Amino acid sequence: MKVIMHFELIKKYSRIVKIVFTILLVFVLLDLLFPLPGKKEFSKEIHAKDGTLLTAYLTNDDKWRLRTELDEVSPELIKAIIEKEDSWFYLHPGINPVSIVRAFYHNFTSGETQLGASTITMQVARMLEPKKRTYFNKLGEMFRAIQLEIKYSKEEILELYLSLLPFGGNIEGVKSASYIYFNRPPNKLSLAQSITLAVIPNDPNSLRLDRSNEEIIKNRDYWINKFKQEKIFSSSDLKDALDEPVEKNRYAIPVTAPHFSYYVKDNFSGDILKTTLDLSIQQTAENILLRNVRKNFYKGITNGAVLVIDNKNSSVVAYCGSADFYDESSFGQVNGITAIRSPGSTLKAALYAYAFDDGNLTPQMKLADIPTDFHGYQPENYDLKFYGNVSTEFALVNSLNIPAVKLLEQVGLNNFIVFLENSGFYQIQKQKSKLGLSMILGGCGTNLQELTRLFSAFTRKGKLYSLQFTSNDNEQEGEQIFSEASSYLTAQILSGINRNDIVNLSNYSKLPKFAWKTGTSYGKRDAWAIGFNPNYTIGVWMGNFNGVGSPNLSGAEAAVPLLFDLFNAIDYNSDVKWFEMPEEIYTREVCRESGMIPTQFCTNRVRDFAIVNQSSNEVCNIHKPVYVNLDESVQYCTGCLPSSDYKKAVYAVYQPELTVWLSKSSYDYQKPPPHNPNCTAKFAEGGPKILSPSEDYEYFLEKNSDQEILLLAASDSRVKTHYWYVNEKFIKKTKPGERVFFIPNEKELKITCLDDKGRDGSVKVSIKYY
Repeated sequence: MKVIMHFELIKKYSRIVKIVFTILLVFVLLDLLFPLPGKKEFSKEIHAKDGTLLTAYLTNDDKWRLRTELDEVSPELIKAIIEKEDSWFYLHPGINPVSIVRAFYHNFTSGETQLGASTITMQVARMLEPKKRTYFNKLGEMFRAIQLEIKYSKEEILELYLSLLPFGGNIEGVKSASYIYFNRPPNKLSLAQSITLAVIPNDPNSLRLDRSNEEIIKNRDYWINKFKQEKIFSSSDLKDALDEPVEKNRYAIPVTAPHFSYYVKDNFSGDILKTTLDLSIQQTAENILLRNVRKNFYKGITNGAVLVIDNKNSSVVAYCGSADFYDESSFGQVNGITAIRSPGSTLKAALYAYAFDDGNLTPQMKLADIPTDFHGYQPENYDLKFYGNVSTEFALVNSLNIPAVKLLEQVGLNNFIVFLENSGFYQIQKQKSKLGLSMILGGCGTNLQELTRLFSAFTRKGKLYSLQFTSNDNEQEGEQIFSEASSYLTAQILSGINRNDIVNLSNYSKLPKFAWKTGTSYGKRDAWAIGFNPNYTIGVWMGNFNGVGSPNLSGAEAAVPLLFDLFNAIDYNSDVKWFEMPEEIYTREVCRESGMIPTQFCTNRVRDFAIVNQSSNEVCNIHKPVYVNLDESVQYCTGCLPSSDYKKAVYAVYQPELTVWLSKSSYDYQKPPPHNPNCTAKFAEGGPKILSPSEDYEYFLEKNSDQEILLLAASDSRVKTHYWYVNEKFIKKTKPGERVFFIPNEKELKITCLDDKGRDGSVKVSIKYY
């Protein structure tokens, strides 16, 4: 008997199991055949660092559909919507059987559809896949509701619901409605405003706050009283809500930092983008930029741009693409931060840092700022003056052009172009086959973003990092483009105040210390100033977007005052210490005239910075001993040296080009006297005149450095060919005036130059190694 009963139970429940299994199987098949429709496109939102909405953009179907997250919505609004629409939302599986039965009975007995049974989940299904309201489609909504409940959590479903609710016209979602109808985020709504938004979706095309509000007030007040009866909210709060007026309004979605917002929108994916923009710094930068542009407007300068980078993490905290985005007369919608312009002299800072790392320079090494012909290219300084024998420090801080071009030639044009390519200069990468030495003076294209990012590497120990625009950017490992030592040297030099591109410091109080480099493009079309300190790197451009120049448009006159105003406002009274000197830097004594290691003949010396195992240890080659008569009016060589009445005197012997310029400029320095006019040993029979190396001089070379000596000779116009010999060994055949370099391997050298007429000239030199 018991066996029979067990069998009957098994038989009974097996049918139930089969039915359940069949239902599940059918559901799975239907789910595979009819998957959930994809989510609708949401408006792209751009938020500031503090969460403030900067702006949002219409979807492709021209809707204001801002995705809403629960933590963005006031608890009162969520509570009002759930209590009004689906009080059992958190308990049912997507459909509410009790509501369905009640609605069916009521509608059947009344003979018309008066009561709905849609849960919030079913409403989401209908909003994702709108269809005509029929009983058959209602069954489809139920199926979709179960699919949604399986795939998403209750919180995710509620977020979808809040994001898709219709509010009339092209407004969808409570966040969109909150900004457009009340000009505030949904977490700042009052209780009355929350209940108002809860009632509009029932008839969104009639209950529109931008058209009328009588029906809205009527519906709002009905639900306020209903909530009061059901004790959903406190009586006092609901009383205040009844008294709150409803205003007829339609506000525009905020538009703050438009150039920044457009840039982020076009370059980053996602519908809610939380950025690094600091609203306080942004608004300060905008105000200062606009004030400076207005101040210079009468000078023919109509626009400007500012980029501010926080050096802690290379995040963009202010981004002003123009002085006024809505100023059509000045082309305000052009983004001056990404616009390709000539950089003027701004790249010189990178070139000098590159040369410091290359071992070519130290701050006190001398460079010749004299008229120079670079294969037909003859640059001039901005002030049309030349300064002669200047230190590297002076040349950089005063932005002298000839030393920079000569330095670029020395380090190698192609080497520097590759360096800039690797540092993210994309326009230079495109132009590289057309670039020449003039690029260091602005003969290339770049933009404010690339330049400011490059300068920020000086603040981060020589490492170049990608700029961070969004808060969820993971900072990548920086690329070491400069050494920490060269970055420090560059910062020290460019922070100097003894320069021509400086403002009246008495106009500023508690101005933070910072370094800066200016630039002015050819034709005075662009004025640049890039400044940096441990806190911020600030890039500034001033000019006209139509490309018209102005005689007042220079880095020093137009851009530097703006840069100083920005640092004074953004980093006012900063207590952050200046960059610490790296361990790789040491100080040494050098010759003041050459900036090189002094010899016993260098009496005027100065302290200089150098980089361990990097900076050149070349010995000074300017101060040289010469045989002269007792009153130093005649110079002797070993061939004409008298037996008495002579002495050795030390003179500064500069490179020939600099010597000529110094003489023409009436520069007062002690020159060697003319050679003995009666000497015949050197110039007998009119043979080649050896210009380099100089006779009877000692050369100090670094051991194992492969340093070379220049061979250079001149002849009259009848001579076509020179033949060079060192210690009777043939070196090379050249044309007169052609330069030849060789590496000496003996201490005593006899150098001979033979011309094609059979005449020769010889000199003897000594090599000493250190």
